[in-house]
Amino acid sequence: MPYLTLERRSTMTKGWKSIADDFARRISGGELAPGHRLPPGEEIAAEWGVSRHTAHRAIEELQRQGQVVRQRRWGTVVAGPASRSTGRVALMVDRFAPAVNFPPAEMLRGIQDGLGEDAQLIVIDSRSDPEVEGRRLAQLGSEVDGLIIVPTTDPRNTARIQKLVDGGLPVVVLDRVPQGLRSDAVVSDNERATLDALHELEMRGHRRIGFFSFHKPGFSSVLERHAAYVAALEEVGLKDHAPYERWFAQELDGDTTRLFQAVQDALFALTHGPEPITALFCVQDVFAAAALEAGARLGIELPLATFNDWPPVMLRTPPTTLRIVQRTHEIGLTAAKLLLDRIHGERSEPQLVRVAAELIVPGPERFMAPVSPVRPTEVASQ
Repeated sequence: MPYLTLERRSTMTKGWKSIADDFARRISGGELAPGHRLPPGEEIAAEWGVSRHTAHRAIEELQRQGQVVRQRRWGTVVAGPASRSTGRVALMVDRFAPAVNFPPAEMLRGIQDGLGEDAQLIVIDSRSDPEVEGRRLAQLGSEVDGLIIVPTTDPRNTARIQKLVDGGLPVVVLDRVPQGLRSDAVVSDNERATLDALHELEMRGHRRIGFFSFHKPGFSSVLERHAAYVAALEEVGLKDHAPYERWFAQELDGDTTRLFQAVQDALFALTHGPEPITALFCVQDVFAAAALEAGARLGIELPLATFNDWPPVMLRTPPTTLRIVQRTHEIGLTAAKLLLDRIHGERSEPQLVRVAAELIVPGPERFMAPVSPVRPTEVASQ
């Protein structure tokens, strides 16, 4: 491994940043090839006419950028391409839907707060299309230092994400975890939040509680909320919960007119049968909004609980509506910090972090704050 000889730099600005920038320029230009060894900090200090502290600070900056690495018994050497930092982190989301606040602005702010000045955030939209998502994943390669992703959960792309993880790219999954994927993930504590909301309805005397959701079998968030719904109804003796459930076709997501008609028909049927529902649980706000509007047209007023994904001003909330508010800033912040830990060399087992939600109960200043805001578990349990 060749040793790098420095030229005297007496005429240059002598700050640590100038030293680091000069090395970075020579590395990126190919003058300093991977494997070249830098002189000790004392020699760099002498050549540049600066203190040893300044020289060591320049080397630390080069390490932070991924331009150089320390090797035991050898010293500091120019990093190979696989070790080189790009200074960029990608956020890939399955869709952009500003009308319904997705991805949530607070989550984006949390990610930016977590990354700070350590990385530039690049946002990628896969347009709810697994083919587009697959192409975007294939293009990432060495273009970024890490990936935060809200996946489509298409099985083909789950394999592609796993390949990136196995290849050493730090990946953190948000919102829903594809089945079989072993990767870090940060999600809402869906089961706990759903149970809290349903227990509140049950305390008010409700037993026959309806359930509205899109049919999304690959979304762990939907499966967890449904599992908690089933558990809550069984706790009060309702073993046969299927008659109260309505699963809507996924293609209705985004088709407001058809979805409203489907929700109105379902609400009418569920409230006019031999055992009518007396309350409703909605997996997301789009169902709550449709149910409230349909109820107003049909002359039906039902207490309901919903995962409040939209800004509060967008959802009409009568006194009987319970809102489960996800702590999206905390989710984004936690994901960014976890990703940076991985980028900087943390090599523990993949972690699944569940962030508690808040249940907003109608009434002056009534809400149930999360008892345990962040609950880490191992992904292996999935």
